[in-house]
Amino acid sequence: MSWADRSERINHRTPRLLWLQVADDLKALMESRELAPGDKLPGEAELAELYGVSRDTIRRATQELAAEKLIVILHGRGTFVSEG
Repeated sequence: MSWADRSERINHRTPRLLWLQVADDLKALMESRELAPGDKLPGEAELAELYGVSRDTIRRATQELAAEKLIVILHGRGTFVSEG
């Protein structure tokens, strides 16, 4: 997948938490198979820039996706879409 600016996907004026909006967008990419099992996600800093949010927001979103077993975070190696 080619990563481009995704900041238009985030609404800063809604009461919906930003990390939930990021997590929902990443889930949608996985469901549509734009992000396939085994694909590596960009790092926190790059995702933060792409979404126009803080690294803490990205960290919270990825922690939630990991808890749902949708992604695997391998410290020092990266974050990957889960195989199963």
